Amino acid sequence: MRSWLLTVPLALATSPVVAGNESRSQAYALPGGLFEVVADFSENAIYWCGAGTFARSTLQSPAGQRIYVWQGPSASVARPGQQAVRFGLTPPPGAGGGAGFSTDVGIIGNAMSVAQARQTCNERTSSG
Repeated sequence: MRSWLLTVPLALATSPVVAGNESRSQAYALPGGLFEVVADFSENAIYWCGAGTFARSTLQSPAGQRIYVWQGPSASVARPGQQAVRFGLTPPPGAGGGAGFSTDVGIIGNAMSVAQARQTCNERTSSG
């Protein structure tokens, strides 16, 4: 009697593949060395990802360069009718360094390095 080995492909219960946050935002240069990030929905990681991508790819900033929040979520200058966060590579006037680590883009003067901001591109988001 022959023994037959039945091979059945295993169905893996995994989440659908989700693209990085890079595709969820656009960045626009503004006067005065600032830039704004418009996101497809408001989430900190998406804004930081857009800022890190713009700083690295467009501005050619090194990985250790700090990116600062200049203005939290508000009306976009580049894309009227949309929400944006304004960033710069220097601290905004009067912004104090906060204690602890936060990714909150509503905190003026909040900062992270280009490398840290780019890392947020890998975070899963709750909406799409």
